[in-house]
Amino acid sequence: MFRFFNLNKWSKLEKSLEQKPNILLSQFSIIAVIASLIQVINDLLNINYVAVGFDLVIVGIAIATFLVNENRNHVIAKFIFIVLGTGYIFVYGAIIPKSIGVYLIFFPILAIIFLVFSNEERRYKYYSVVYVLILLFILEITEYQPFGEINLTEGKSESTSFYVNMFISLFVVVFSMYNIDVINKQIDQVRLETLKELEQKNKELELANDELDHFVYSASHDLKAPLSSILGLINIAKYEVKDDNVIDYFVRIENRIERLTNFIKEVIEISRNTRTEIQTEAIDLDKMLDEIIENNNYIEGMEKIEFNKDINFDAPLFSDKARLEVILNNLISNSIKYSDPGKGDCKVDIRAEKSKKEFKISIEDNGIGIPEDQQEKVFDMFYRGAQSKEGSGLGLYIVKNMLVKLKGEFDLYSKEGEGTKIELSFPILK
Repeated sequence: MFRFFNLNKWSKLEKSLEQKPNILLSQFSIIAVIASLIQVINDLLNINYVAVGFDLVIVGIAIATFLVNENRNHVIAKFIFIVLGTGYIFVYGAIIPKSIGVYLIFFPILAIIFLVFSNEERRYKYYSVVYVLILLFILEITEYQPFGEINLTEGKSESTSFYVNMFISLFVVVFSMYNIDVINKQIDQVRLETLKELEQKNKELELANDELDHFVYSASHDLKAPLSSILGLINIAKYEVKDDNVIDYFVRIENRIERLTNFIKEVIEISRNTRTEIQTEAIDLDKMLDEIIENNNYIEGMEKIEFNKDINFDAPLFSDKARLEVILNNLISNSIKYSDPGKGDCKVDIRAEKSKKEFKISIEDNGIGIPEDQQEKVFDMFYRGAQSKEGSGLGLYIVKNMLVKLKGEFDLYSKEGEGTKIELSFPILK
């Protein structure tokens, strides 16, 4: 029998946290109907038929709110309940004596407003609060009487009406507080369930990433050995074969294998950057740059480029040597690959400076430059801006990821036809 009084079951709306404000509106509408009927009984017992008529209008407003809300016209239902309902109570309160305590009803209405409006309807919530407070202020502070100095209640049922209004107000406020507690509990439960689900998904993703990373690393290493063997066999064959056409085929095969070898090397660098922790050691930057420049001597056009170094410190740097070497090698090799053969004085300027907390390195060339519409994309995986140049599109992607690992930053300045400058800054690791 008591299930009949479970107001939550009276609503046919979906029982979800998102629908909670609308379900509460239906519940408060039912409470308003019950409260008004109690007031009707009180006025009938005191033979106050005029007040009965006013009470029945509130019953009608509450029923209309419930029906409109259950038909999923939630905004209209809230307008009826808050704007029309409160406006009518304001007029009713201005007609009858203040001793009846109609002003008490305004306080639970304020509590209801905060419960029946969702976060998406926040603007309407605060408009409604201001509206109710203005009506309450006018009703209690001023002597507003829309129909003049009349008293339709004629002193009947004033004391009992006050207690009924006080009881209704207290009940609605307590009911509102209870629902706030229930909503908070539901939100906490949803949050905890979501966190558990995210933790589980993260663990699954980490496991999948580790397995994929291990596979890529192992496969890359396994591919290097046969490719090296093929290159060795090609070199032997080139000495034994005298046909120029066959030798040309061998050279082309050799170039393709070298490209594939470089690609595998880059994949291994990405994997190693993900798998390994930072290893801090002392670095002789000047010596590292000389070795990188020497290792890039095989790149076409290298002989035409002038390298200028300007390092304003002699003391060693403390950072991750392997990662820093890859970063500088990729940037310097790019400056060589994308040099402008049409310019007579191709050059690459490398500058470095150090402070107590960080060191900065800039690499500037006067090569072909990067078009403005491509500058935000060049650090993306597999992006190749100049299609005429050979490359995997991984070099700058590796630079960006290793900079992130070292907590470094970079700035790119480039103008098509004039050149490119990349400024790097790294924290000094100890």
